[in-house]
Amino acid sequence: MKILFILPGIGKKPGQRYLRSWLMEPLTIAVLKRLTPADYETAFFDDRVEPIDYDADCDIVAITVETYTAKRAYEIAGRFRSRGKIVVCGGYHATLCPDDVSAHADIVLAGNAEGVWARVLDDISRGRYEKRYHGEASLCYGLPDRSVYADKEKKYLPVSLVEIGRGCRHRCEFCSIASYYGGCYKHRRIEDIVAEIKSCRHRIFFFVDDSIFSDKTFAKELFLEVEKLGITWTTQITLDIASDEELLALMRRSGCRLVLIGFESVNAGNLEQMNKAWSERLGERDEIVERIHHAGISIYASFVFGFDEDCEQAFADVLGFSMRHRFFVTAFNHLLAFPNTETYGRFEREGRLLSHRWWLEGGYTYGTISFSPALVTPERLSALCREYKRRFYTFPSILRRAPALLGRTKNPMMHFAYWFINTLFHFEVDKRLGIPLGENLDEAGK
Repeated sequence: MKILFILPGIGKKPGQRYLRSWLMEPLTIAVLKRLTPADYETAFFDDRVEPIDYDADCDIVAITVETYTAKRAYEIAGRFRSRGKIVVCGGYHATLCPDDVSAHADIVLAGNAEGVWARVLDDISRGRYEKRYHGEASLCYGLPDRSVYADKEKKYLPVSLVEIGRGCRHRCEFCSIASYYGGCYKHRRIEDIVAEIKSCRHRIFFFVDDSIFSDKTFAKELFLEVEKLGITWTTQITLDIASDEELLALMRRSGCRLVLIGFESVNAGNLEQMNKAWSERLGERDEIVERIHHAGISIYASFVFGFDEDCEQAFADVLGFSMRHRFFVTAFNHLLAFPNTETYGRFEREGRLLSHRWWLEGGYTYGTISFSPALVTPERLSALCREYKRRFYTFPSILRRAPALLGRTKNPMMHFAYWFINTLFHFEVDKRLGIPLGENLDEAGK
């Protein structure tokens, strides 16, 4: 039997190419390829960079579905089902909203594919498959098989993605990861991680992990092994890492030069509302940031706007905070009510959802607000995100922040990355807003 793997795109504006900053390696597909028994033929279409051949020779079509790509995934699934193909849908959205997905798929795979993917394929081959399957996270899949997208590799950003673990011990109200993993964290075996790093072509790595310090003993052992490899890497962390100076030092020695931190807000009331008040108890925020910078690690600071104490001043406060600390990158994101999160449920109870299934709403575009904020209109919230993002990525701002990087690292790759990423984001501020979900992806010239 032959399996066709498909990664749907989010969408793009008519006549434009897919956003460059969204083109990371599709690691999920490489893991699925690794989990597939050797006697199956496989092929892969990346909807972000190439047209899908709906008449391709295959028996099974496996589609990974995220909330932002659900509309496009359902369209793709429908085309293949009309041709008599068996469509299997998995991913975060399939786990959070299995009923939503099941109307468009023959099989819904909720949870993690390890431990259940081979059974799904075996059941299909025997002609007695179930409508739904659920897999637990074991993360014992060895090394992902990147050969499945080797012919497309040149189209992706030159960064190797390596999965470290899944889940997070924190329970932030708006976070889909908290809903997905229920506050639990699991990690891969260190020997598998090291072997995978050695096998990757690119020498800048993004360690895919929702909270790499959820298990500090594991993190320390991992960093000691990674230090031997001489690589440069980045990952996302929570602020509580700053309280462990030994871990910070180990991170720096092992090659970490940049971390993504979800600050979310500088307002104590907002942090309380999103169930992130624990970050306030860590100490003075400016001191925490300086501690990380002093260790030689730059920060990609992420903020979310739309909580009940956010007005225009909240944006000005975050911009001032970001410029004061000369952050490598800052994200001005609007709050998104992901389905089956606590935030979604609260907005639903309060009658504040403008669309109960915004991900399928006709005319919904990237940057549209799907709920009624407390202190500004939805339109104003979206406009403020754009305005302050534009201010942070002006060329004077980029030039002003650049010298601080020299005090943290002399690594030429990080200086190149700084200019590349900040220039890319400068030109993408307006390109991102207004992208219609699930549309224009069948156009030529992706």
